[in-house]
Amino acid sequence: MSETVRRALRVLGFLGERPRKIDEVAEFMGLHRTTALRTLQVLEAERFVARDEGHAYRLASGLYFLANRALENTDLRTVAAPHITALSVEVPHTVHLAALEARRVVYIDKREAENRVRMYSRIGNVAPLYCTGVAKAILAFLPVAVQQEIADGIDYVRHTDNTITTAAGLLAELAAVARRGYATDHLEHEPFVNCVAAPVFEASGAVIGSVSVTATTLACDFEDVLTLVPRLIETTNAISDEYGWHPGLPTDQD
Repeated sequence: MSETVRRALRVLGFLGERPRKIDEVAEFMGLHRTTALRTLQVLEAERFVARDEGHAYRLASGLYFLANRALENTDLRTVAAPHITALSVEVPHTVHLAALEARRVVYIDKREAENRVRMYSRIGNVAPLYCTGVAKAILAFLPVAVQQEIADGIDYVRHTDNTITTAAGLLAELAAVARRGYATDHLEHEPFVNCVAAPVFEASGAVIGSVSVTATTLACDFEDVLTLVPRLIETTNAISDEYGWHPGLPTDQD
């Protein structure tokens, strides 16, 4: 990748955090203000960035268009859509769909609960691997050697009193997830959110994603969320079935 393209991509990531003035962009890039301006002008011409009234640069419609096209071309999102929609009609909580991309778990679709309370998850966000249900439901069905490598490479940050903070703790949790067939997030990432999640498999038995049901503590308690597991697993099994996998077939974790 050329240095010019690399810098442009880094700038987009930088602006994704919040709008920035030209001097901030130049300092971030480690370049003269004029060079930074040229990069921003190219991105602006392609509608990837725009300037607001305060002359700060922000992400713009061209980037959103590409992001939406990428999501539309994600097979899992298309296949799972009717299933997670049906699930969201039956349960009064937020339903997430996540996909495994390389060794990251990314939220690729979402059905909001009627009683909307802002949560961390947004389509396109990467889910923390050690403290979210969608991520643990996927990691638990990867080969054990891969789990070990991933667990050893995580920078564990304690978000709540329930957050897993060691590789050994995560591996023990993943083993439990694999045994019972679903993952939980019991106040681990946010102190007011409970979640259950189950994996989605393709025909080969490889895990490709997960579906979760997430509820705030204001809506219901953890035990109530656990009662939704059978319906959740029906949903993930139905999605997996469309890929040619069904309960009883081996997975990559086996």
